[in-house]
Amino acid sequence: MLSVFFVALLSLAITLIYCTNKHQRLLKRSLSTSVRFAGYILLAIAFIFAIQIFTGAAVVFSWLIGVMVLTALIPFTILILFRKSQ
Repeated sequence: MLSVFFVALLSLAITLIYCTNKHQRLLKRSLSTSVRFAGYILLAIAFIFAIQIFTGAAVVFSWLIGVMVLTALIPFTILILFRKSQ
């Protein structure tokens, strides 16, 4: 159950950080920088969840892999889903 929260927090954090970028395509206007700060806090909370789930080097590995995969996957998925016909 804690692993579901881990993945959900990582997804929410990366999505919030993505939505603060001026080149994002999900929203019409980018979000403020305070939302980016909230995304970073959620990343830290997800790291704490990873400490509870995993042990040793698996904590850092799972957190970094999650961040890397979601950082690439969320913008790519939004690009595919919201592609405008030309």
